[in-house]
Amino acid sequence: MSHLGALSKVSFDLGVFANVARQKLRRTFVYLLLLVVISTAATTTMWMLRLREGVRWLEPHLDEIPTITIRNGVASADVEQPWVKRLGNDDDGSEVVAIIDTTGTLKDFEPNQIGVFLKKREVVVKNKEQTRIVPLSKFPDTTIGPDIVRDWIKQAMRRAPFYIGGFLGIWYLFAKTMQALLLVLMALIGARTFRFGQLFTIAVYALTPAVILDSALPFTKLHIPMFWAIYWGLGIAYAILGAKRADAPPPPPPADAAVL
Repeated sequence: MSHLGALSKVSFDLGVFANVARQKLRRTFVYLLLLVVISTAATTTMWMLRLREGVRWLEPHLDEIPTITIRNGVASADVEQPWVKRLGNDDDGSEVVAIIDTTGTLKDFEPNQIGVFLKKREVVVKNKEQTRIVPLSKFPDTTIGPDIVRDWIKQAMRRAPFYIGGFLGIWYLFAKTMQALLLVLMALIGARTFRFGQLFTIAVYALTPAVILDSALPFTKLHIPMFWAIYWGLGIAYAILGAKRADAPPPPPPADAAVL
């Protein structure tokens, strides 16, 4: 049976486990890589859609960015200061702002604000968790304006799928392997006579329904609280039931076949 064939049948036919339980481990690892590719592709696509949505939201504001020059660790801008650009509110109600003030008139964000604050010799980045201060002496001499920012965004969007996909591929390979190793204990409940390699194969294939559901869910409008419980519930159920099916004796041949 091909890996794609198994992928399409595992969710509906537990008999697949009887066919794959005794296969060579290298085929199991290839199937595990297929699950990793599915998860990586789905999550990368989801993040790229969100990034493009963010770029579309940002685009109307780019022409409002003043031209900023950094020379010898000192910033200047061709705009009346303090310059405050309000970008809306986040989910917690904090106001998102971009501030330029190299005159020292403004000292800090207001209590309910987060965002970026460019001062004469440093840039302050504040989010809900922390405030980070970066001296401008760490930046090379440069000029930043609307066209330059657009070029940066275009370059970043071209590279983003490779960076995101590469990171997620490594992460999912580790995560799915660990999940399969944990499901080996569940498969042991259903088939105590199997060796580790057979149990690992059953565990990898048992991940299939959960991985497919997890990959499809972000592209729907459904929000399932505590989805992790459903994910693990599916994996555990398929590991136990699949191991029982794989360990069951084959059905006897039909009587007429025995006579022949």
